Amino acid sequence: MTLADPGPRYHRSFLDALAEYHRDGLHTDLDPRLLADRPRFLRWLEELREAGIRGTAPIERDRVPHRIFWWVAGEEYLGRARLNLRLNDELAGFGGHIGYDIRPSARGRGHATALLHAVLRAAGEAGLETALLTCAPDNHASIRVIERNGGVLDGTSAAGRLRYWCGTS
Repeated sequence: MTLADPGPRYHRSFLDALAEYHRDGLHTDLDPRLLADRPRFLRWLEELREAGIRGTAPIERDRVPHRIFWWVAGEEYLGRARLNLRLNDELAGFGGHIGYDIRPSARGRGHATALLHAVLRAAGEAGLETALLTCAPDNHASIRVIERNGGVLDGTSAAGRLRYWCGTS
């Protein structure tokens, strides 16, 4: 498994993952019928890349420079991560520097722990010495992933999220 830039070689697998997410009620803002069209998928990938460079996003709290990574095995899409290169007030309470998810069929196999480890290294390469991660207090799987990556609990934000700091080296 490895981090990869979102790309066309993962098109079919990404669509399969999107169908899994939709069955779980997740990522419903993405329309698989539209993204099934290869030219639209390629435009969407370019929009993702440009949004990271410009620091734009549909949700105001996410409007900071960022990078999107996909976690892949060969041509199989397994999950994704977002590395925010700086924090605003909202991300400091809800979101942090790194957010990640694993497609439902790939969960429970250590992918989230490995993905976070890889993104923490990328954060260090981008100049961050530590990275803030937040999660819901009842998200025990995410708590384990963060703690396995050296996360140190720093309290609870005003948004009710647990705040963890992780080293990036």
